[in-house]
Amino acid sequence: MLKRRAVPRLTTTPAEQLAPLSTALGPDYPEVWRTIAECIHIGLHAADAELDEQRRIEMTMLAADVLRAELGGQQPYLPKGDDYEAALEYRELYRRFNGRNIPQLASESNVSVRVLYKYFSILRREEIRSRQGSLDLGGAT
Repeated sequence: MLKRRAVPRLTTTPAEQLAPLSTALGPDYPEVWRTIAECIHIGLHAADAELDEQRRIEMTMLAADVLRAELGGQQPYLPKGDDYEAALEYRELYRRFNGRNIPQLASESNVSVRVLYKYFSILRREEIRSRQGSLDLGGAT
């Protein structure tokens, strides 16, 4: 299938990078929210490694607290987002599509020509719909 974008992972983040956040959260911070805060923290670090550590901790705690206030007490399903990742990859392939290079794109992405034609057809319809809009016929069909 298509290659995913590289994202920082909690499992590969050095413990010393998370130590200041752990101290700021304290020992009583709920475990699941601690994990979410740690993920936010490593994402902020990946986005801007030069960001002041204290500011990164403040931003992390604010984001975790907003999520905790909104989602606390629920057990929401958190999808992995594979469809989203695939859609991004197909859009990138479609952007590079010139009308004649589909076999090349198929071999580069390890996706069949048939599958690419299917997704490119969908993306083309979306592109046309976004450019043309829809005609309001005032309720007439």
